[in-house]
Amino acid sequence: MIEIVKQGEIIASARHDLGLPAGTEVDSAYWFAGLRRLAGQLCPCSPRTLVSTMARSHRALALNLPDLADHLEDCVDALVAVGDLLEFHDVTTLDEQVKATWVFAAPPSFVMHPSGAAYILGLAPDDALPLPIAWRERVVTRGPARVLEPLPGEGLDEALKSSGFRQLSLNAWMRSPKPESAASIIGGLDAMLAAQGPAGHVPDLKIFDWTKDTRSYRARWVAPSGHDGNYVVRRPQAYGADLWGYASLEHGELRKLVDFPFPGSRYRGCDMAWRAQLAIDALLKKPQRYRVVALDGARRLDLFFPLPDWARRRLSTIGQEIASEKCLMSFSVPLNAVMAEQAFLNDYLFLECEE
Repeated sequence: MIEIVKQGEIIASARHDLGLPAGTEVDSAYWFAGLRRLAGQLCPCSPRTLVSTMARSHRALALNLPDLADHLEDCVDALVAVGDLLEFHDVTTLDEQVKATWVFAAPPSFVMHPSGAAYILGLAPDDALPLPIAWRERVVTRGPARVLEPLPGEGLDEALKSSGFRQLSLNAWMRSPKPESAASIIGGLDAMLAAQGPAGHVPDLKIFDWTKDTRSYRARWVAPSGHDGNYVVRRPQAYGADLWGYASLEHGELRKLVDFPFPGSRYRGCDMAWRAQLAIDALLKKPQRYRVVALDGARRLDLFFPLPDWARRRLSTIGQEIASEKCLMSFSVPLNAVMAEQAFLNDYLFLECEE
């Protein structure tokens, strides 16, 4: 018998299958869980493949989400940042067909937090959360992160190891670079750029315009028409994520180009580009700012600029990523850790707190 199924019923069924709380809401938790399930089936593949496949699978539902592709791109970035997906430079493969812009499903792993909680990472081809059923109901989602809180007297590390999960150290998971001044970062990039030969034509190049006086991250990506100077740039490619770099322009024409990431680097191209842009803004005496909001027993840090995955991972570990409010991303940080994390944002990313 043919039966007409309503949109809400389809979403409710999908949420049940993904192990999410009952409801008909298409929220970030839904997209994160759906992308994990999809990645378990499609990876290795390009981030764009995950985004387009997820978007196409929901087209018939008429969700009326005009910025869905952009939102899904942000979700994939978040899954890379938290460690559920690994980019090409994080894995070893003998397959010459694998492209440098592909992502891989991380194997089931965990990281122990000093509180005794375990951060669950990775996925399996047939199950995005390969945990015993009794444990799944205890998993708490904090943005893209999944956290298993311990019961009194419970040692999660040994229990997870016995279930086939691989333990990662906190330091290995965070992968923070060494602190470096803004002048040192940009001075090094300028020197590398000066040593490059002339760059050829690059179609569809976008530059991050440091002259635009706006807090909107997306609004600062513009075509290089008439611009002079050195800029963080990105350009699309037919397959895979955008390519990032640092370029010299004269009257809007590309003269020299350094690609991110550098050969052998452990950091993503976008992470290097974001840190470079934050350094540029700091040198221009226009540092990116963040907002601090008082919460019960904590402080909420509201960010208006993307964080490299190592910084996002740290704030998600010390505190937790929560739903953003009129900003790009938000983190709840315990009171006893606020000063240290504010110092981290200033020392590593040159961010300043709003007055």
